[in-house]
Amino acid sequence: MSFSKKMLTFAAVSALTAATAVPAMALENEFHGMYKFMGYQTNALVGNNVLNVIDDSHSGFFAEQRARVMYIAKANDNLKLVTHFELDARFGGGDSFDAGRLDADTLSLETKNVYLDFNCPITGTNVKAGLQPWGDAYGSLFLFADMTGLYATKKFDPLTASLGWFRFDDNTATAVNGPGQLTADLIVADAKFAVNKDMTVGASYYNIQNDTGAGLGTFRGGYELLHMVGVNADLKFGPAAVKPFAAYQFGEVTGTDDVSAYLLGATAKVKVGPGAVNLAGFYMSGEDSATGDSDAFQPVAAKTTYFNPANMWLLIRPSQAIGTSNSVLGNDMTVGGRGSYGLFAGYEGTAGKVFYNANIGYMAAVEERGSEDGAIGTEVNAQVGYKLFDNMSVSAAAAYAMLGDGLTGTTDRIAGFGADNADDPYLFNVQLSYVF
Repeated sequence: MSFSKKMLTFAAVSALTAATAVPAMALENEFHGMYKFMGYQTNALVGNNVLNVIDDSHSGFFAEQRARVMYIAKANDNLKLVTHFELDARFGGGDSFDAGRLDADTLSLETKNVYLDFNCPITGTNVKAGLQPWGDAYGSLFLFADMTGLYATKKFDPLTASLGWFRFDDNTATAVNGPGQLTADLIVADAKFAVNKDMTVGASYYNIQNDTGAGLGTFRGGYELLHMVGVNADLKFGPAAVKPFAAYQFGEVTGTDDVSAYLLGATAKVKVGPGAVNLAGFYMSGEDSATGDSDAFQPVAAKTTYFNPANMWLLIRPSQAIGTSNSVLGNDMTVGGRGSYGLFAGYEGTAGKVFYNANIGYMAAVEERGSEDGAIGTEVNAQVGYKLFDNMSVSAAAAYAMLGDGLTGTTDRIAGFGADNADDPYLFNVQLSYVF
């Protein structure tokens, strides 16, 4: 090869290398994440996301950890790829978090999110495409989960409108059915209108079409078609911030039985002294019979139902939990379709680097079947922590639940929940948390 051809080849390769390198050089690489250690002394939690309500329970100690790593490949302010991964381990292994066993070396990397986030240059609409988190506007009592789908948001000041489609189940197993035949899809339409700086009102419509043949919800084997309409608001009254919400569901449990159910709730935070008073409550309709038309509010699944404003550790799954995130109801807020209601109050504050909170809550089933007693129980808990660094803290918490007859009675216990003469559950928790 002549010198001139060599130089031409070198120039061409250099030009191609430079052309492919420009986007990489312009790319912003962002890393975020967290690490949390949780240790428990308890007579109820056993790890592996299990909470036992039993007679003659025994206390023991276990520990677990979670790390989350988020990598964002940002091309510019209007385009980025978001990825989010999770690594769990129970100290000593022994359950689904086997990375904590002797000598480790266990695959435990989980994918949380992988989605493209961009602002359309034509319409100005923000679009998220891929595996992403989504939560309802009703305290997450209906659904909060990571799902694959498309979600678009457009601002028309003072109105913000969102439209989304998520496919969260696809049981198409054979070519006979064809793609997209046995699926479960969620359609979302949300709107928020800022009346003024102290008042924002919202409305939403959710639709689930379940063609999988597998049950959704927590009772009766699920439902086939579900519509949900609701209204919500963010209100400020001086030192108080109040968020009321209400929703109504209708649809089909089966081809012959219909759904007609509702949900009411509100949360409030009021600044008092060095901290704030937290108040929360909800009412979820239920049914006293498991046949015929249903009056019971229907979530998507127990494992994707939350109510973090309650600030509970045992009655409702705790917002601070990692691998073990369960409740005395097995996270079934519907209590097997009976419905439930809860009232919660607490106080939180800080004093320098110290932070603290104390809470109390009560829950009961709405409907009682036969001789059942609807009382679920009352919980009291408290936590105190210290910020070692701006993004690292250590804390200790204690929680105790006084179970009602609905979970402990011998003749009036709610079928499928609790145990005869069950002991009151308690826990002591220590945690170390780092966020970056």
